[in-house]
Amino acid sequence: MTGSIRKISACLIIIVLYVFCAFHMQKARDQFSRSSFVNYALPSKLIGPMSLEFKGMASDFLLLKLMTFIGGELRELRGSSEDHYKYIKGALHTITDLDPYFWDAYIFAETILAWDARDFAGANDLLLKARKHLPNDYRPPYYIGFNHFYFLKDNKAGAEFFMEASMLPGRPSFLPSLATRLSVRDSDYQAGILFLKQMLKNTQNRVLIKRYTKRIQALESHQMLEMMVFHYVKKYGSKPPSLEALVKSGMISQIPEDPYGGEFVLKEDGRVYTTSNMRERK
Repeated sequence: MTGSIRKISACLIIIVLYVFCAFHMQKARDQFSRSSFVNYALPSKLIGPMSLEFKGMASDFLLLKLMTFIGGELRELRGSSEDHYKYIKGALHTITDLDPYFWDAYIFAETILAWDARDFAGANDLLLKARKHLPNDYRPPYYIGFNHFYFLKDNKAGAEFFMEASMLPGRPSFLPSLATRLSVRDSDYQAGILFLKQMLKNTQNRVLIKRYTKRIQALESHQMLEMMVFHYVKKYGSKPPSLEALVKSGMISQIPEDPYGGEFVLKEDGRVYTTSNMRERK
């Protein structure tokens, strides 16, 4: 009987020690993971042979891991945002090398690299890869054209890609007319709104839906404020001294909130800007 009690006591002590050690090892591992971010993504030349015939599955897993990194850990990682975006771009190239037909990875590149990192060349490089492997899909030239038009202010290149996309099946009905307007307008908030609404239709991912919806809200506020500035000038013969003048004149009830946490301001050139630059705050 005494021997049995000793064995039971020993087992209980071992279990308690195991739980204690496992808890602290997990805590230490999490701290190490957050503090040891490495700005490097394994190349597809290495991962590809290791994946054997499961390259598509490996590509899916890597994108899921990347999205988890962006959605949860990016805010806690140390180092410059440039390092993080460099890692993200490298990971997306690996993912699309493994599966060059994986559209979700390309649209993710457009969202993170073009809109957040402002790395338009990096986004277009990945979209050109999509254009090569998905020649009958209007979306790659459509998004490349938008990047040239909306971000790079290159109307000629934007029109060329938009016209290419217009000749492919499934393209949005507004695309041909949008391409013809590029030569006469330098900026068009409505184009950005239509573009993002189209992106909303092409994703079921909650993270991307939240990002797109927030940007649409910000662009609609920009568009409304600039329209009110135009009407103010038409009514009073000069631009308002500030956006508050629009409220005092009764044209708007209040200045809308910037969904990114900044403030809308009127610059000397008569354009409306936001102090957040429509960037996510960390």
